[in-house]
Amino acid sequence: MADAAPIPDLRSREEALAPSRSFIVQAPAGSGKTELLIQRYLGLLASVNEPEEIVAITFTRKAAAEMRERVLAAFAQAIAGKAPASGHERRTHGLARAAIERDGARGWRITDSPARLRIQTIDSLCAALTRQMPMLSKFGSQPESIEDAGALYAEAARATVDLIESKDPAADYVERLLAHLDNNVGRIEELLADMLQRRDHWLRHVHGRERAELETALQKARHAVFERVCSLIPAQARAELQALADYAFGNLGHGVFTDSIESWAVCAGVLLTDRDRWRRKLTRDEGFPPGPPAQPWKNRALALLEMLAAHEELRASLADMRKLPTERYSDGQWEVLGAILRLLPHAVGQLKLVFQSRGQVDFTEVSQASLRALTTEEGPTDLALALDYRIRHLLIDEFQDTSISQYELVARLTAGWEPDDGRTVFAVGDPMQSIYRFREAEVGLFLRARALGIGGVDLQPIRLTANFRSQAGIVEWVNATFAQVMPGREDVATGAVPHTASVATRPALDDAAVSVHPFFNGDKVGEAARVVEIVMQAR
Repeated sequence: MADAAPIPDLRSREEALAPSRSFIVQAPAGSGKTELLIQRYLGLLASVNEPEEIVAITFTRKAAAEMRERVLAAFAQAIAGKAPASGHERRTHGLARAAIERDGARGWRITDSPARLRIQTIDSLCAALTRQMPMLSKFGSQPESIEDAGALYAEAARATVDLIESKDPAADYVERLLAHLDNNVGRIEELLADMLQRRDHWLRHVHGRERAELETALQKARHAVFERVCSLIPAQARAELQALADYAFGNLGHGVFTDSIESWAVCAGVLLTDRDRWRRKLTRDEGFPPGPPAQPWKNRALALLEMLAAHEELRASLADMRKLPTERYSDGQWEVLGAILRLLPHAVGQLKLVFQSRGQVDFTEVSQASLRALTTEEGPTDLALALDYRIRHLLIDEFQDTSISQYELVARLTAGWEPDDGRTVFAVGDPMQSIYRFREAEVGLFLRARALGIGGVDLQPIRLTANFRSQAGIVEWVNATFAQVMPGREDVATGAVPHTASVATRPALDDAAVSVHPFFNGDKVGEAARVVEIVMQAR
């Protein structure tokens, strides 16, 4: 970071270092997020009794190693006593000096014992919890955690289908699915393996679910889409849309348009093509017959469509509306769904047997085991109470990459915390980067934590805007482009994240900042040739 250009969010960065307050920081690419995390960590070191009271969680070993190295480097520079030139480095230097003074006063000797810095991946934290409570976690000896467990899911899926040859109650459920899928065993195994990979999303919901309960959830989901459509209709278009819908509905034999889910689903078919684009022409099939009497109505409808063409979020919501299922299952649908709901726990059981036989588990299993190590039906375990006493500050990097189980883990670790008791959570992430879908990450959890807090902790939102990495031309291109690509507004339920503009601190260069080289239809050879050409030009 250079001092030459003003930092637009400097006050927010300073506020984020308050050691007694909890924050959730939205930090886009190039915003100096890692430096802010290190400054926060150093500031907390100056206030705790033991360094182990601070736990910093990342999602990759590389990120954890980098953060540890930069904390130790800040210590080394502060000990050397050389004052940095730039403002942000001076701040880091000052925080490191205060941490060193605390180190000396408490006799920590961190530079000799860097392992006392609890900077680790969330997977290693989960594994440590399961090792401390092997019986509650149901792991026994610690298995190997593997990144790609596809072969294990497939093996468990095959074993589940093979239950049809047994006297297990699951045999009936497998038989029902085979009948539904025309005895396509391969397809059932594929679907089961996919569900096992995603079990973090559904496992806590399948037990004891009855038809009425699921239909209620279905109705709520339908109503949420309906409300979103209604909220997106431009005020100046409402009366005209009502009149035109009444006209089209009359010609289609649907009576009059009403403000209901069913009417809006029909209306979506009038306004959108089969490919969910705004219509550019209207025919008898949409309720606008040929001939002079219908022409004024058709002209008004086309004018309305032209006006709505700019409302991309409304178009997407109407497309969702026409795809909604009915609010109740037919008896045949429920028979199949009931079989699936009852078979899935058996599939999970088979997966656990595969894990035990192979001595391997996926990261979801480790996360869920750590939850079992912290809480039982009777309440928090001894381990949870001990951790509640020892951990005073949690720092979480890349919070948008948090899975459901990992989010619940943080909630349980902080469940006993009280406002203003000196314990804090500092979560940093960029929900705009959630498109990468790290494992089973759910960006909606970031939005939820920002709105409602997590565990027993309210989080004050902070948004960083400065971009220290890229020149202004690139930043401006990204701002203009992604504002059109990403959703218009935030939605916690669907994980919709709008683009948040960054402010460049580096001046624009003379040449064009961005050049786009589009390739279509999977032309990998042409794409590779163009990459080579660009590299040769750059050299």
